[in-house]
Amino acid sequence: MLFRSVVSLQSTMLLLGTFCVACGVTALLMPWVMWLSERRGWVQQPGGRRLHARPTSNIGGVAIYGGFVAALLLTFAFEPLLPRSGFERLRLLLLLAGGTLIFLVMWRDDIVELPPLPKFIAQIAAALIAVGPYLWDHTRYPDVEGRLTEARGIVLTAFKFPFIDQISLWNLSPWLAIIATVFWIGWMTNTINWSDGIDGLAGGVSLIAALALALNALRQPQPQITIALLPLALAGASAGFLLFNFPPARIFMGDCGAEFLGYVLGVSAIIGGAKLATVLLVLGVPILDVIWLIISRILSGRSPAQGGRDHLHLRLRDLGFTPRQVVLFYYALSASFGLIGIVSVAPAVKLVALGVLSIIVVIVIGYAMRRTAVAS
Repeated sequence: MLFRSVVSLQSTMLLLGTFCVACGVTALLMPWVMWLSERRGWVQQPGGRRLHARPTSNIGGVAIYGGFVAALLLTFAFEPLLPRSGFERLRLLLLLAGGTLIFLVMWRDDIVELPPLPKFIAQIAAALIAVGPYLWDHTRYPDVEGRLTEARGIVLTAFKFPFIDQISLWNLSPWLAIIATVFWIGWMTNTINWSDGIDGLAGGVSLIAALALALNALRQPQPQITIALLPLALAGASAGFLLFNFPPARIFMGDCGAEFLGYVLGVSAIIGGAKLATVLLVLGVPILDVIWLIISRILSGRSPAQGGRDHLHLRLRDLGFTPRQVVLFYYALSASFGLIGIVSVAPAVKLVALGVLSIIVVIVIGYAMRRTAVAS
């Protein structure tokens, strides 16, 4: 069954309210952001790899950030009804601090185009902010059931692996857990950013991934209502943005939006109990595309950070598919495999699903590469 427990009407209203506030605030901010962009010249000009026909605002991430933060802060007003632990409050504050750093640095990048090094430093710093006090305090604290499973910070302490069951990173080494956390958050941050190359793509897959994380939290024997509020706020902000970004787009999210979405998704997966497999299934297509790009660019003597039309979504566009067809293809795969991550709790099943998804993506990439090579 998808849900083993019944969520009360009161909790349902709070969950829906969080989504609607994030969606509504984001949508309401969008016309102001577009006006501000035109007034200040913060627009992306057409040409090159860019497919739009006229100058378009590229700071839609401002509205995404505003909608998400507004909804998340509002959830603190729910605490008399849904109390949070001190550990959970700390994690939310760390997420807001790290996410704000990413947002501000990348907003600056959208305006003046920063060199790669400051952006990389900002990503590492934001991930370390998420880890928080665990950097110096490796103590394990008791949870509500008295088990020593809590940490002061956001850290990937363990994850399940097929045939081995659970691998405890902090049993192996606290610093291994920290390194894994920083790598995971950084990888998610860049995955969403690299997928933001066609109207509606990054926002749509982020929406699906956030909903999958929220449903995973709610399907537990004891529904994790306060945990689900976080990805629902992100899903609402993504939905509000898509109202203006679904092809043909009237605004782009920019790096400030894409990297903020990726950062929050990465952190949310850890806060939700290391739901890495669910995120990997939903974002499997863009993740595998990034891996393929990095390997192929290195083998051809190019920098992995160098732009180009070798992204899968751009190859599909070059084959004649419309932007809507491309994003709907991504949505269909993300939703289908994300559903597997929600319904099945067996790690082996998720591993098989990841394998099937990998085969599908490799076939599609190979076909697109062959056809575009023939066309050129």
